[in-house]
Amino acid sequence: MSALLRSAVFALILAFAAVCVLVGSRPAAAMDFELATLSFDGKCKKHCPDVMVATGTMDLGTMNGFVTFAQGAAAKGASNVLIIDSPGGHLIEGLRLGLMLRRLKTTVFVGRVVERNGAMFAVNGSCMSACVYALMGGRKRFVTLGSLVGVHREMLPNSTGNDPQSVLRSAQRFPKIAAMLVDYSRQMGVDPALIALAEQYGAGGIRMLSPEDIARFRLARVAR
Repeated sequence: MSALLRSAVFALILAFAAVCVLVGSRPAAAMDFELATLSFDGKCKKHCPDVMVATGTMDLGTMNGFVTFAQGAAAKGASNVLIIDSPGGHLIEGLRLGLMLRRLKTTVFVGRVVERNGAMFAVNGSCMSACVYALMGGRKRFVTLGSLVGVHREMLPNSTGNDPQSVLRSAQRFPKIAAMLVDYSRQMGVDPALIALAEQYGAGGIRMLSPEDIARFRLARVAR
């Protein structure tokens, strides 16, 4: 990853540290991390892998929380795999988490982990708005067929993101955000045309990505 990109993201974080730049559209529980031992229908027997699981909204401090959790998970011998299910949250934290995931060379799956008859299984999940930028950071990225992935443009606090005044305020106050996101996506190996698509949808709406979209933009491999 280029030093220029890291500098650009760091500058963004400094510029907006006191401003809640959101890409999520509704409140939800803060992101929680846990370890889960997947059973794979019992095929792995005594060698089932422990994976990291992230669920909830990315708020300020999410990346720091993940680093602490990942260090503990590695000490326990867990796989460097993260299964994520998130409605989004702070754009800054999505970017910071994405950069950290790339630095740690973590493989990322969009999904959830559920318990059935005492065993843990990975099932379909969702990754919306700011979560997509975290997903981009994965060294390898997978979306299970049936999981939901959605994008829209960034928004200011206390605005719909869709009305003319919000659009004008965003354009005037944060003129470099879209350009920075284009650079970020390109560095992560994702087609920057995805950012252009996201910018067409205000935070009051969202563009759900089809499996073909996910593949076309090189966002992830669709696991069927």
